Amino acid sequence: MALLPPNQIRELCHFASLSDKEIRSDLIIGEIASENDYTSNFTGALRRNINSYSHTGLKAKSFVLRPPEERETGCDAAIIVRRGRIGKILLIEGKWPRLSTANYKWDSKQTSSGLSHFSDQLSRQSTFANRYAIVEMFYDEQAFGASASYMQPDGSACVWHRDAVAFESSRGGAPNVWSQAELIAMLSQGTHDIAHIVEQVCLCVEGIPMGMPDSPRIDILDFPLPSNVLEISAE
Repeated sequence: MALLPPNQIRELCHFASLSDKEIRSDLIIGEIASENDYTSNFTGALRRNINSYSHTGLKAKSFVLRPPEERETGCDAAIIVRRGRIGKILLIEGKWPRLSTANYKWDSKQTSSGLSHFSDQLSRQSTFANRYAIVEMFYDEQAFGASASYMQPDGSACVWHRDAVAFESSRGGAPNVWSQAELIAMLSQGTHDIAHIVEQVCLCVEGIPMGMPDSPRIDILDFPLPSNVLEISAE
């Protein structure tokens, strides 16, 4: 059973797509400094678009959790979609791999182990994959109309966590730093736009419905969350 009625799902998917395209336009002209900057701007734009233009009863509120509440999820942001006391959690790990720059080293070595930082994030995310919907969101600085075939034309290219883990397992051996060629190979297997991701969460295809405390007590959720949280509620 879907978490939201069809009209609210359509509207939320539209706002998600619009917000991603708005921030990609900023990335294209150099107004975004980092992948964390993109993620924060995306959730902020989504909040503003919902609160300014929703005609179906959607509302949005942002939370920045204090360090004591921040947990290691391997992700940058969480979007909570709720209706009453039931909700779904979507975790987002944003990456800006700068694929327009040949051989750009978008992944890095862990200081302690020397192994892949991205692989470590995938491993940490796996702890929560039985409860949350989790997506890897790859940002594209290419001009609209100039994206590579494996990217999305208007926004970011999204890969479900389980698909990224499946590709990771095919790399073999210790999780060494990902090359640009490996990332392109994974993206070439298929990506989704953010509207599809949000739709699948709202349709309860992805993620598990969970009981939620009364808003705005998001900061005391018993669920591990990254520090950047956007709560979307439906009347």
